[in-house]
Amino acid sequence: MQIMVFALVLIALAAFIIYKVNNKFETKEILILLSLIVIGIGTTIFLLQEKENKVPKIFKEKYQTSKNTEILKLSYTRLNNKNVSSNTNFIYNFDYIINKDNKEFFCTSKAVKIKKIEDEYIFENFNRLDEKCIAK
Repeated sequence: MQIMVFALVLIALAAFIIYKVNNKFETKEILILLSLIVIGIGTTIFLLQEKENKVPKIFKEKYQTSKNTEILKLSYTRLNNKNVSSNTNFIYNFDYIINKDNKEFFCTSKAVKIKKIEDEYIFENFNRLDEKCIAK
């Protein structure tokens, strides 16, 4: 978010300089300015969305490798936003559908604790998940 604000300030500064040099804005310059702003905002939203979906993707991969069961559908809730705001400790609730023995099960895992160390995510309690499954 700070990077986006800095970029917008730079773009506004460039627009101000162009205006002072020419004493007016041409249509072409306004279109370029608006397109830069739209591209910047779009890129920021995409990167934030990708960052938010990273932990659930890792959970899905780890679940498949450790339990040899594929997660068909996954939804999640990040509890940090409600309890504690942290950049290195995450707590998630996962709801997912798995296919086991040709039957579909709806499962929930509550309070999955995840630590982030640099660029690696470590599941603290993955081996003893509070996993509850019911037949779909």
